[in-house]
Amino acid sequence: MRTAGRVLDALIMACALLAVLIMIALVVSVCYEVVMRYFFNAPTRWVVEFSEYALLQLAFLGGAWVLREEAHVSVEMVTELLPRRGREIMFVITSLVGAATCGLFFWVSLVYLIGIYDTGEMLYKSMEVKKWAVMGVMAPGLLLLTLQFLRRAWNGLPENK
Repeated sequence: MRTAGRVLDALIMACALLAVLIMIALVVSVCYEVVMRYFFNAPTRWVVEFSEYALLQLAFLGGAWVLREEAHVSVEMVTELLPRRGREIMFVITSLVGAATCGLFFWVSLVYLIGIYDTGEMLYKSMEVKKWAVMGVMAPGLLLLTLQFLRRAWNGLPENK
């Protein structure tokens, strides 16, 4: 079980580092667009499109890391009123619901991804891009989220909660 946890952590970290690189590319491209538009009166056509694709990548690459670090937004109004055992039960239940939801979305996105790969569907904007290349991050990201939710349920409520 520990080896599986280490592999999962390595995958989550690799995705998080990739998300950081995409974020850097996003910041650089937006700065480039601002300079080109306002100083040279020569706006680009691709930065907005790249930004859209990058935001999708960031969400699915960084989601499992955010969950692992418990850095997501959570509403604790109700759970703070519960005794420790009640919080533990709610934590496990919400983790299992999250795993089931992400698992379902993983399956749907995987079927969708296979379909658009088989048809060769393209995105036509300022750049021609294979749709599967943009959407391909969804299934692996959702699989990592599913696994992290399951690990979260297995490990239970952290001591500091």
